[in-house]
Amino acid sequence: MEPSSPSSLTPPTSSVGMLIVGIGGANGTTLLSGIIANRRAQPLATATATASTPSEPFQWFGPVGQPQTPNYNGCITQIPQRGIHGGVGYSDRLDGLACANTAAVGGWDIRPTKLGDALAQQQILDYDLVRRVREEMNGVEVMRGVYDAAFIGGSQHATATHTRGDCRSSTKRAVETIRTDIREFKAKHRIVGHTTVVWSASVEPHSELVALGKVETAEDLLKAANSDEEAEGALSFPPSLVYATAAVLEGCSFVNGGSQNTLCGGLTELAQRQSGVYVLGTDFKAGQTKFKTAAVEYLRTMGLTPKVIASSNHLGNNDMRNLATADAARHAKLRVKHDIFAPWGEDIDHKVSVMFTPMINDEKRDFVEYTSLGFLGQVHTMATYTRASDSVLCVPLMIDACVWCDYFSGRQWPYEKVAQGLAYLFKVPEGAAKGVDPGFFRQMEQLTAQALDANRASKPVVKSRNQEGAPLGSTWSVPSNTSVICAGLACVDMQLGQATGGGGGEGIDTFQGETSIGGGSVSMACKTLARLCYGAPTTIDDKDCTPVGHVFQSIIPLCKVGNDDTGNKLISLLESSNVNTTHICAARKKCRDTNARTALAVLPIYQDGRRGCFFDAASNASFDAEEMVEMITGVVEASQSVKAAGIECQSTAQPNAFLFGYPHLLPNMQGKALARIFTEAKAAMTNDGITVLDLNGVPERPTGTKNTQQQRSVSDLQEDPIIGPALKHVDILHMNEEELASLTCCDMNGTEEQIKDAMYSAIALFIECGVGIVALTRGKKGCVIVTNNKARFELSKMLPISWADIKLEMNAVVMNAETSINTNGAGDSFTAGLLAATMLRKENQTLDLESASQIALHVAAYHIDRATRDQSYLDINGLLDRLKII
Repeated sequence: MEPSSPSSLTPPTSSVGMLIVGIGGANGTTLLSGIIANRRAQPLATATATASTPSEPFQWFGPVGQPQTPNYNGCITQIPQRGIHGGVGYSDRLDGLACANTAAVGGWDIRPTKLGDALAQQQILDYDLVRRVREEMNGVEVMRGVYDAAFIGGSQHATATHTRGDCRSSTKRAVETIRTDIREFKAKHRIVGHTTVVWSASVEPHSELVALGKVETAEDLLKAANSDEEAEGALSFPPSLVYATAAVLEGCSFVNGGSQNTLCGGLTELAQRQSGVYVLGTDFKAGQTKFKTAAVEYLRTMGLTPKVIASSNHLGNNDMRNLATADAARHAKLRVKHDIFAPWGEDIDHKVSVMFTPMINDEKRDFVEYTSLGFLGQVHTMATYTRASDSVLCVPLMIDACVWCDYFSGRQWPYEKVAQGLAYLFKVPEGAAKGVDPGFFRQMEQLTAQALDANRASKPVVKSRNQEGAPLGSTWSVPSNTSVICAGLACVDMQLGQATGGGGGEGIDTFQGETSIGGGSVSMACKTLARLCYGAPTTIDDKDCTPVGHVFQSIIPLCKVGNDDTGNKLISLLESSNVNTTHICAARKKCRDTNARTALAVLPIYQDGRRGCFFDAASNASFDAEEMVEMITGVVEASQSVKAAGIECQSTAQPNAFLFGYPHLLPNMQGKALARIFTEAKAAMTNDGITVLDLNGVPERPTGTKNTQQQRSVSDLQEDPIIGPALKHVDILHMNEEELASLTCCDMNGTEEQIKDAMYSAIALFIECGVGIVALTRGKKGCVIVTNNKARFELSKMLPISWADIKLEMNAVVMNAETSINTNGAGDSFTAGLLAATMLRKENQTLDLESASQIALHVAAYHIDRATRDQSYLDINGLLDRLKII
């Protein structure tokens, strides 16, 4: 029985987006028909058809009348483990692998043929199956493709009538058009996961623009992509690079299933500027080549020495027709085939012959002879023959590529690790996967390792899709395209759980388990700001959570990372928090000290909630103001270069806030150097932005104090060798009671009233030094906030003017007695929460100071509660509702 209408098969929301370039070709139509058939075999629950609704099984008849039913054979993300030893599939091994039945499929083609009709013309699948899905496929829109005759064989020119115009006339318009297509596709299909653009069109000739190194940086790529018309003698921008650039700028991944050199350095760099966006390739390793890499690995594992691998294949599909009339594209195809075993660095003579034989159609025939040297140099020869549909081999890789990109993107898994894990998909892994072991089973081991590590390390995070889901108008929100720099000290915190002792002595203390997290002001602030979002996630078919808009479009850490394993760990931890590590990675590569270590803190977390600290400052000890200013300049230049290209993406957000932490632990960023950093940061930000200074590591008595027996004066504080010169540039200053006492020598003994008098007197010193807002946290006693006058607030345009001249005391959040707490990072999360609350707006109104303080205290409470501190999201709307902030 046929479904009553194609719409009954369309999921109300789509788990992932699959956008195919060349969707009218054999691969695209086979993929779409397979997903439709599998959907009909397992109908989706709708308002009118639920899981309990009886339905006849979907089947068709094969060429000799045998009944056939749909499956996902070959798609390792869609099938479970098999046999008593497991292996093979991953669908029951990993949390959050999207079901292809709930995917949205679309794409572009330069031919106008309806997809169902194209499937019938290609004569690849069983006729009865084609007949059953043809009508629904004909209803799927085919978007007009970008076309450049120079990048496709002559046999394709006459049928290229479904185009957006010659992209050589305006690359900028071509990129903008494809970006619009992507945005409309995601909105139409309500895609809640990640979208991947897959190049499955005809192989292009190699691009000279790429080959000559003209687009090796993101800035060079964007400059070339912003061309309105081709200048005389300029190198052409290939269509594949148009789609790839547009995909990345829309927060999508791009997979190069062809043989051309699309994966340039600039494209890779542009992708790395956004967490969870990947560019992968080159050329799907579907049939003959996949077996070659397994067979040669088998020969090498036996101890034989492979010397000659000679192969030939022939088929008659459109891809081969294109190669037959485009020598340059043919050379691109043969290049990847010949380069397959190059990473081994062995003397293997690998030869490939490809032939176009129209009668064979898509049913590829290939023959391979393997010649190796065995014991005493004797010759060992074996041969293989394969006959299979080229498209039926390739489509599972396309589906898996999209599902894997969604899986890793949802966990913000680092680009390099994803590229290496998915190297098995490609004949010649390029980009960050360049040079990986070409052995098929080695590559599968790498895939399994990365997939399981990502599964253990984090759950799917709530991702921002260009602020989709962000509330507008009458709801509290941070202005869109807002970016925050978190700068200063960073380290890896090795936390020792449930530690005993802490009182000194030589006894043996114990702890229960070790957990490494990003530590220091930079890591803690990044984690807090990155997980603030406009709504809690929901579940779709027990798969990934529905993404909602993040409060901040981009979080940029600026810190010094050494060239060691601890540095790799720190970068990985930062990336797992959904932040942009481009600038610290670039600084790391430039670092002249190749022996620089990354800071490490060992933190026993005692059973009563206290914590100890053993700290190795490492690279923080040499981190200086010049390096920091260079990083700030790099952030601004990257933002301006992308904006100059007329492009809006995550990396275009110019900084709106600058949060600097722990100057007392950064010896080369103190005094005038610290003041310079804040001055440069102010100049770099939109409307001068908001500057925040978060203190930690303050010594018990300030250095250079003339009389430590009485409270310091304003002039004493202004001359403080560490923070004095910077205070007048600070909009928000955070410290705790102990740090206040150490910096001002105020007497914090006596009754609560006497303590408060001393506290307010000491805070007034900072106000007189020019600080806009002083926020003092008091642990279980809550916080005290004192603000400067209106004249000071007018100097910082982004500070709420209604907050001027206020003294405020707030109680701490009451937590259940049984709540297990970890106070590590409490002050950092409070500071980040206060910054976020300072920037919230509703119809140009700001929060009152009391509401902002409540938000900061609750953000800190959320962080110290062990049950919630590692969750990937914090719903700001839900928090406002609970606090009854309207």
